[in-house]
This record gives sequence, structure tokens and C-alpha cells, in this order.
Amino acid sequence: MVNLNTYSMAVIDSRPAYLQKLRDYFQESTAFHSIIAVGSIDEFYDHLGRQEFDIVLCGITPALQPVQALFRDLQSRSTANKTVLLAPLEQKADIFRGICFGATAFLPERLPLPIMEQRLLFHLQDNYWLHAELARQMLHYFEQQYVCTSGILHPLTEAEHALLLLVGEGACLQKVAEAHKHEENQIRSLVGGIFYKLHLIHRKERALSLCPVS
Repeated sequence: MVNLNTYSMAVIDSRPAYLQKLRDYFQESTAFHSIIAVGSIDEFYDHLGRQEFDIVLCGITPALQPVQALFRDLQSRSTANKTVLLAPLEQKADIFRGICFGATAFLPERLPLPIMEQRLLFHLQDNYWLHAELARQMLHYFEQQYVCTSGILHPLTEAEHALLLLVGEGACLQKVAEAHKHEENQIRSLVGGIFYKLHLIHRKERALSLCPVS
């Protein structure tokens, strides 16, 4: 009988040695009852069938277009699914596009595996975090004005904007909570709201780009 406190995981990465390292570690973890590790998105779809995974780790090595389609398909199957992008931190632009496409979190691929596991379990409880570099990317993105058919869209609240500023300056979750006089779970909710708005705006922009010009 499967422990209800364990999770299923899929790992997608085209580098055999790194894929093996992730598979070996998480197969030994007591937090996961089912692991598949594949080298491509096509191979992942071959295994997917009707099953659902609690969390999917996807390396950024595959082309971004298939990654975008993957995240969209997983979200259509289950909004509870978590899709985490693994990438080198220096690929900031690609990481940010992955978040726009629907990744629910990003982790540096060089992160020690025990810390990676802790953060994944934290995320599986519907908690969110922001890396300082990603917060700076979001600030740049959200500070632009987006012209939609309904006019100018102002996506962030003052609290969300202030949160990004603090994280972008390197503040940890506890310091952010203290600065805002909020509990840490309220800060997590703010971060979740930012991710939601990022995905929403990206979908609107994509829809606008497909509209015929009169």
C-alpha cells in the first residue's frame, strides 16, 4: 500500500549522467513512491498514458517550444501538478521564459540534491519561493506597460511589487515576512499570486499576437 504522504515524480533531462544522478537519488528517497526518468519530452509522453505525476522536473536542455507545450499539457491534466524547471542560473532569460510558459518553480541544476529534495517537498505543499535573480527578471517584466484591448494592464499590487524588490535585493523569506509584518505563509501566497499573474499576462500577450490586425 502506498503511503499517502509520498509523491510520484517524473524527471526529464537529455544528459544521461545527470539524469542517472537524479534518478538514483530520488529512487532512494522515502518521500517518493514512483519515479520515471527519461531523456526527452517525446519519451516522457510515451510513458505518460493516463497516469499523473505530482511533480515533473524538466531540464532546460530540450528546446523551449516542446517545454512550453509540455507545461501547457500538464496544466490541462491537473492544476495540482507541479512542473519545476532545472537550469543553470546564468540562463536567466530562458528560465524566465520557462516560468512564463507555466513552470511553477525553478531550481538551479547544481543545487545539492538533499536541498533540492527539501525545496520540492516544500513546493508540493503549495508553497512557492523566488530566487533573487528571478525576482529581478520579474521586476523588469512587470514594470513594463502592457497594452491590451481593454487598455493598460497594471498587474502587480503594491505588496507584490515590494516583495519582488526585497527578494531581488537578496532578502530571505523570513526577512521579507518581517519587513511586511506578515506571516511566512502570507508571503508564499503573494509569491503564488505573482506566478499566477505572470502566466495570465503571458497568455493574454500570446492571444493578442494571434489576433488579426485590422
